[in-house]
Amino acid sequence: MRWEKERKEIVKFAKKIYQRGLVTASSGNLSIKTKDNTILITPSSKSYDNLKFSDIIEINFDGKIIEGNKKPSSEYRLHIEIYKNREEINAVIHTHSTFTCIMASLNYSLPIILDEQKSALGGEIQVAKYAIPGTEDLAREATKALENKKAVFLSRHGAVAVGKNINEAYAVCELLERFCQIYLFMRLFQSKT
Repeated sequence: MRWEKERKEIVKFAKKIYQRGLVTASSGNLSIKTKDNTILITPSSKSYDNLKFSDIIEINFDGKIIEGNKKPSSEYRLHIEIYKNREEINAVIHTHSTFTCIMASLNYSLPIILDEQKSALGGEIQVAKYAIPGTEDLAREATKALENKKAVFLSRHGAVAVGKNINEAYAVCELLERFCQIYLFMRLFQSKT
């Protein structure tokens, strides 16, 4: 099996996002773009608490399976579209964490609220126009709203974080959840005054 190191990294971070509550059960998905310009992605409907490196599927940029015996995540189109449009990106993580889902459900973008947000996330984080999960429309709308930032909200769905590697994409997930929590508390406190 090719890309064993990268597959193990995906499993490691899948378990981390599961343990941190950034996803539940088999929600969300992770991928890494390989040096051969293929994509390693988590399988559909597989719980992260018992995910193995052999469960990770390798696909090409047309979505065809190169290696693996499971069905790739239903959001594989989203990952492909991001990689096609952002050459510098080598990892994508899609989460369903509590505070990012609140933002996505309310269609709130995240303005710059703390100085570190500009350097950590690239600025204000937008909400992609609603599209049905797993579709080409969702992939296009998310990539358009992502622009040159490191994250985007998927309307009524969740969030996507990107990075030059999976460590950076994971850090973006954590920071985005924290900034969303702070922002929502700010709005709550402002409404009380």
